[in-house]
Amino acid sequence: MEWFREWLGYPDTAGGLLTSGGSAASLDALVAAREAAGYPERASVYMSDQSHSAHLRAVKIVGVRAEHARIVPSDECFRIDMGALASMVAADRAAGLKPIAVCANAGATATGAVDPLEELADLCASEGMWLHVDAAYGGFAVVTERGKRILRGIERADSIVLDAHKWFFQPYEVGCLMVRDISTLEKPFGIRPDFLQDALWGSGHPNFWDRGLQMSRSARALKIWMSVQTFGMAAFRRAISSGMDLAARAQEYIDESPVLACTSPASLSVVCFRVDPADQDIANDDLDEVNRTVLARLFWEDPAFMSSAMPRGLFSLRLCIVNHNTTWDDVRETLEAAERFGKEALAG
Repeated sequence: MEWFREWLGYPDTAGGLLTSGGSAASLDALVAAREAAGYPERASVYMSDQSHSAHLRAVKIVGVRAEHARIVPSDECFRIDMGALASMVAADRAAGLKPIAVCANAGATATGAVDPLEELADLCASEGMWLHVDAAYGGFAVVTERGKRILRGIERADSIVLDAHKWFFQPYEVGCLMVRDISTLEKPFGIRPDFLQDALWGSGHPNFWDRGLQMSRSARALKIWMSVQTFGMAAFRRAISSGMDLAARAQEYIDESPVLACTSPASLSVVCFRVDPADQDIANDDLDEVNRTVLARLFWEDPAFMSSAMPRGLFSLRLCIVNHNTTWDDVRETLEAAERFGKEALAG
């Protein structure tokens, strides 16, 4: 946890705990946000249309009404629209709601988009709202100099979610919740029943059940510690930097392709695209079917695994490079296969 604190640029007051994943970590974070706001009856929470579904679940669980989970539109780069957010907060205050938190993206699941974290921190500070950053996928980019620049402002968040089993190359399960002030977790979760009174003998160490929902826990930290000790941080930095380089190079290939079109620009190590020849006028519904066929063939016939996404409602192929073994040849061959399968689908 101290490693994570230092990488994120958090102060000495920060701390957190390891969790099963980002969903559990986000739930704990919104419990802390609700308690920090005084548990208001008519609370509202804000997130972009690119946010992970875990936030909607967490909002329900902590007692915020479903209609008060406010979805903010994103801009052309899939980042939360700051003007729309400010207007929604003002309108909700005028209607008698209590805005308590904003859930920001630092690597949105579908597009890899990073919200304007510094602007969000300024808004949340002026409005007295909790800033929660979902960096489950993208947060470990902070171990690189480029990643630090992209994620500038993350250190001002009240809470941050990380998943080491994503871009830190660990096996499941090892999520993480970090908070800027550890007391904001210990206030809502720090309950001391009689059957745990003997745990005071170990009071020189953190009792993680005072920081989150889970009491019984596996030794999640061991795999992270062993990996860093074995390979060294330079290897992790190289692998993360390589993922960003390959995504940027993939976008260049897509932009130059007469068959492919970019639907979401490279952000961190994600780029979305689809078969959409520039010299053909094809209806979007027909293109969606073509790209579904391409995705299925990539899955079954090509040695690559890709997922799909729907940026701006367009069925797209989502290339997310998070394997430290991936090379440019792997990426190029996958893109070439998408072109080939796309041409065959169009001809059929």
